Amino acid sequence: MRNGTRVALLAAVACATLLTGCTRPGSADSAAIADQVRKDATELVADYNAQNAAAAAAWDAPDYVGVFHGTPNVNGPAADEAGMKAAMAATKVLWQIGEAKVTVSKAGDLGIFEAPYTFTMTTPQGASSKESGTWIAIFKRQDDGKMKLWRSIGSDAPLAKGATS
Repeated sequence: MRNGTRVALLAAVACATLLTGCTRPGSADSAAIADQVRKDATELVADYNAQNAAAAAAWDAPDYVGVFHGTPNVNGPAADEAGMKAAMAATKVLWQIGEAKVTVSKAGDLGIFEAPYTFTMTTPQGASSKESGTWIAIFKRQDDGKMKLWRSIGSDAPLAKGATS
């Protein structure tokens, strides 16, 4: 093997070795993103339970859409905040979430949070009811690099036979 060929081959091997330790642009650290999405979803629920509609809506992306059974879709953070304020004025809601599953897209631009939920709603007069179901929250990476709530879908589970809400 000639010296020029040997040098070129060694340089190619050295470059390949260096590149294997690098991540591609746009590649994702799925575990870190999943942890962040789980943390963000949990903090959003805490803000809601603290009756802080502004803080809860601050998690929303500018193009947020909320889809919940029996209600019109909510479009955008301002509408979400207004809806939460109205609901919070009418009832005290304790929002509990169970063990979550988080799925991250290959590109790392979406994180899907899925968890069972229970809402315990108490009116100012003291009457209460419960609702359980599944919450799916899709967080989307924004231009500034932060993950924001892009879609929120709540689907209640049917009541057990003979149960009342």
